[in-house]
Amino acid sequence: MEKKKLLLMRPLNATSKMMRVVRKDVPKKVTVHLRYPNGYTYERIEQNYQLYLRCCVENGILKAALYYPDNLRTGGRLPSYEVYIDRSVGRFITYDRISGKWREAQLDRLEWPCALPEFPDVWISTADERLVTSYLGSKKRGYEAILLYQRQLREASRMRRYKKETDVWDADLALSPALPKDWNRWVDKAGIPENFIFYAYQKGGAKHGYCSYCGKDVPIHGVPRHNKQGTCPCCRHEITYKAIGRLASFLDTKEVCVYLIQSRPDGFVVREFWASRRYRRESYKTPEVSCVERWHTIYDHEGNTRTYHWGCYKQLWMRWIAGEPSYSWMSYGSIYLTHGCKDGRVYGKTLPQLAKGPAKRTGLIEWIYAHGLVANPDEYLTVQKRVPQFEQIWKAGLDRLADECKHNPGCMHDLIKAPTSTSLTKALGIGKQALERLRQNHGGCFMLRWLQFEKQSGKPVTEALLDWLCEQKISVSSLSFILDKMNVLQICNYLQRQSADSREPAGQVLTTWRDYLSMAKRLGIDTSDEIIYRARLLRQRHDELVLRCRQQDRETQAMKVLKEFPQVDQVCRSLKAKYEYTNERYAVIAPNGVLDIIVEGDFLCHCLRGSDHYWDRIETHESYILFLRRASAPEIPYYTLEVEPDGTVRQKRTKFNRQEDDIKEAEQFLAEWQKVIARRLTNADRKKSAVSRVLREREFEKLRQDNIVIHTGDLAGQRLVDVLTADLMENAA
Repeated sequence: MEKKKLLLMRPLNATSKMMRVVRKDVPKKVTVHLRYPNGYTYERIEQNYQLYLRCCVENGILKAALYYPDNLRTGGRLPSYEVYIDRSVGRFITYDRISGKWREAQLDRLEWPCALPEFPDVWISTADERLVTSYLGSKKRGYEAILLYQRQLREASRMRRYKKETDVWDADLALSPALPKDWNRWVDKAGIPENFIFYAYQKGGAKHGYCSYCGKDVPIHGVPRHNKQGTCPCCRHEITYKAIGRLASFLDTKEVCVYLIQSRPDGFVVREFWASRRYRRESYKTPEVSCVERWHTIYDHEGNTRTYHWGCYKQLWMRWIAGEPSYSWMSYGSIYLTHGCKDGRVYGKTLPQLAKGPAKRTGLIEWIYAHGLVANPDEYLTVQKRVPQFEQIWKAGLDRLADECKHNPGCMHDLIKAPTSTSLTKALGIGKQALERLRQNHGGCFMLRWLQFEKQSGKPVTEALLDWLCEQKISVSSLSFILDKMNVLQICNYLQRQSADSREPAGQVLTTWRDYLSMAKRLGIDTSDEIIYRARLLRQRHDELVLRCRQQDRETQAMKVLKEFPQVDQVCRSLKAKYEYTNERYAVIAPNGVLDIIVEGDFLCHCLRGSDHYWDRIETHESYILFLRRASAPEIPYYTLEVEPDGTVRQKRTKFNRQEDDIKEAEQFLAEWQKVIARRLTNADRKKSAVSRVLREREFEKLRQDNIVIHTGDLAGQRLVDVLTADLMENAA
């Protein structure tokens, strides 16, 4: 279609009849009430027609003009859009009269002043409606016929574009053979392992039931119970008894994987199916067997793979798609997250041919036979590609090592010492005797690492030591911090003694030992001295070093505070004569400096240590930090006080910023203390207190304006200013 010729077609302006209709069709504002959600109410405009349409055909081309009602009401007769369709070539194009541009959009994608539904109410004359239906050969009419025709063209265009990709896949999949003739029966009888004996209740117990494997009535020995496990007396298969009277409308078996391996001209293919049975209560003797192929993995002669999965292609239709699906819990591909790496029954009739042909050098067929025809062929081939010695490992009888290798191939990365060697002993870095020990002890990766260590170091590891190390899950790498000072026997004896003394597992003792030596080295202690690295009281020495490290950390923190607030220590020492007081039950003690305050904050687990504004208040004499202690235990932190120079108590907090029930009794002592120190105050102290009171009131007012709320702890949900106000004890003396 030539755009210039299209614009020369007969103009389609709004007719007089259209103008009369649009003038009568007055929009009405309607209020809509929705019960859900929460009685939501909104307003919308209602009118008989949301669009107007005129059509004509010239030179085999359909021209459709679209008019917006509001434009017609203002007296405009020109259309908003003109759609041109040439059915002979299967094309359409739209001219935007408003912007003077050509557009490729469908009718439902055109821009309008107001959002329109997918199929709006459109006014069109009867003659034009017949013209559109006749031209497009559609059963629909008017606007709907044009839109559906446009969608068909777009759909066909997409199909042609996607076919270039899917034809290659289909050609590749066509080389795979068809399913064996007995496949469905094999899936039912061998692939799905669950079988049942259905029976009906009767007095004295059921004597006969229907075996789903035998497909006939069989005698029942003993008294059957619903969901009880048993064995069919005829076929000898394991079954589950099911009472017909207790069945739901249907009974499903667990979905299982079954595998079919077939030869191809370019190699072989592993096909994974998901199979299950459904028994309906009224027809349990004829179950519905479902067997859907989900994965199709092709292995060529060079060992390269091509994977296809059954899924929704481009959100259009179900088909085979190259590659793996995108895994998302919200998408169709989420079903693959619960399948794939599962063992399943393998169809056996194709295996002899494969063992002589394309799968001859893989060891796959021997692996399947060794596991009783229940395996995951894809998993085996994937592991073998990552660990070429995998076939040798399981053929050598190293079952545990092979199992660990299969479930976690990455664990073998550093265990293979000679990847290119064809000898298993050289590849694993051990001798023949060590290989035999590994086999006899049913060893895995832990034992293999110790046998490799034994050969590399030349230091023998006895069977008893080997068994104990593997039982405790103690690896060579976990002992690297001490192996240069003690041999394996000494290490094990030490761990066993310490484990018996501390009543902790050997693994925990090992962690404590490693941490102890690490802290000793950090503190400059000579860890090469046997009395240090072989401490008799390991837990006690460890805890002592923990305290020393904490003290060192506190001292470092105190130095940082004093660097920024150098007068704090001096201010704290000056408080002792004026603010300290003791009676028979309680005492108020002034700290010696920053370090004492940090220790107090750590012990009571409150915010004192990490808040710089407390240090600033002390240095500027706005408020001081004092300690409330019990007279019977003056060295043990009890409550921390923040007080103003005149003795007004701003805060009094114990562990975790809390106040316990005993605070009422303590407040009586604090009132007594305030009277005592009131007699010690100087005029300078009272001036400092007046300034402090103003600053406190400003802070409280700011907290009220900001409406700061506490979100954690016992005071969660309360306003901070309310808590501080309640905590305030002004010195009335």
